[in-house]
Amino acid sequence: MKKRSAKLKKKFKLTQMLTLLLCSTTAMAQTIPLTKLLGQFDEKKDDNFISLDSTVLEVNKKGMYLQKEATQQLIKAYHDFRKSYPNIPFIVVSATRNYMYQNSIWQRKWNALLPKLSDPQKIAKEILQYSSMPGTSRHHWGTDIDITSVSSEYFQYDPKGIILYKWLQENMPKYGFCQAFNEGRKGGYQPEEWHWSYKPIASQYIAEYKAILEHYPNTITQVLDFIGHDKIELEKLVKEYVLTVNNDCY
Repeated sequence: MKKRSAKLKKKFKLTQMLTLLLCSTTAMAQTIPLTKLLGQFDEKKDDNFISLDSTVLEVNKKGMYLQKEATQQLIKAYHDFRKSYPNIPFIVVSATRNYMYQNSIWQRKWNALLPKLSDPQKIAKEILQYSSMPGTSRHHWGTDIDITSVSSEYFQYDPKGIILYKWLQENMPKYGFCQAFNEGRKGGYQPEEWHWSYKPIASQYIAEYKAILEHYPNTITQVLDFIGHDKIELEKLVKEYVLTVNNDCY
């Protein structure tokens, strides 16, 4: 019994050492802080971000921020669109949303659905048609914007929306942007014609996120603390909704 106990202790210590080694290796390889991936920071105090109020971009509310490089390219796209279509709206309606902001959206929708749906998993799936769980939104990264409307009907049936969406599809890739949630994906969010992502930076973020989910998913799931997180298939949902995006955005 003593020999067996000693072997077990030795095996446990070895497991601990390997775990520490793997964790330290991951930390060394990680180029984007976990706080940035999960939106747990204040973009207003980050030197890589710029207030859209200080730019020529049209916005529907004050106080929105984006990473500087993404903003520069978005301004170029905005100018070129304006040259061709001066009377069609090209308005940034959403930009960076940090964890706290996303959490307020999630909590409001959860509380509204709770009296109607008793199953937490069903509530989560209903919200996840168009809204992200806190810590999983691409809007955390400062690379993604919503343009003009968050209604598919606008881009499908309104004459101005149809023109805008056609231009976005044909031209936004020239400035480094991809449509994150397009048609044809198996799972994830519903298609969003309005949601465009600055690929040169966002692709680094999703690669980092994917690597952590593949090797150490608890690193992410254990720090997500929003209403209902402990009542849903959290890891499964995080993987589906973070990683199921347009292949052009990888």
